[in-house]
Amino acid sequence: MTREIMALVLAAVLGISSLGMARAEQLAAKSSSKIESDLDYLMYVPDDYSSSSKTYPLVVWLHGGDQGGTDIAKVRSSGLPKLIENGKAFPFLVFSPQNPSDELLYPIEKVEAALEDVISKYRVDRTRVYVVGYSRGGFGAWAMAEQFPDKFAAVVPIAGGGNRHYLSRTNEKAAFWVFHGTNDNVIPLSDSIVLYERLVGLKRNARLTVLEGVDHAGVEGAALNDPELWDWLLKQNLGATAQ
Repeated sequence: MTREIMALVLAAVLGISSLGMARAEQLAAKSSSKIESDLDYLMYVPDDYSSSSKTYPLVVWLHGGDQGGTDIAKVRSSGLPKLIENGKAFPFLVFSPQNPSDELLYPIEKVEAALEDVISKYRVDRTRVYVVGYSRGGFGAWAMAEQFPDKFAAVVPIAGGGNRHYLSRTNEKAAFWVFHGTNDNVIPLSDSIVLYERLVGLKRNARLTVLEGVDHAGVEGAALNDPELWDWLLKQNLGATAQ
């Protein structure tokens, strides 16, 4: 009798267990939501753009942390847009999206979607698209190189950082030039060195410039006012041998 009771109890437990498992079934589904390219941005075109029919290189500029939000005028106050506002002419298009957050990192999926929209509207040489970012934008530049490896011929992170483990996903044809100051007390120099050394280990085309005595605020201008940077940048081409 005891054995019969135990068998009945066991059967009841198994029955309850199987019922519980049935209730926990998970259904597979697919989201239909799309990424909106609703970022505010500044767009610069070279002086000869309207009088020519050629395609142009394009630089994506990702600003630092204090220019985020909804006031696009803040983007003009620093970095590449400031150089343009002050009269600097460049032989390439410049796309400067504004980070909609003044606290979070760039939403790089939205940046990529907005970039594709810009490319569809302008005559862009797709083999010569570059991303340059400072501070929080430097983090964005690293992330975009990892997440969208087929898009950029060159990546220039200035005083940024990121996840070195995903650098193996970067394009073997892309070139990297990393800038950082020795006196940076916001983003440690070591953040850039670790990423650079990982690129070297992956045999990527990479170079590192460490600016002695330069702090976090100073490295942006020091890098962008280096004429060698722009000469080097324009040589990078996904369709050609790296320079």
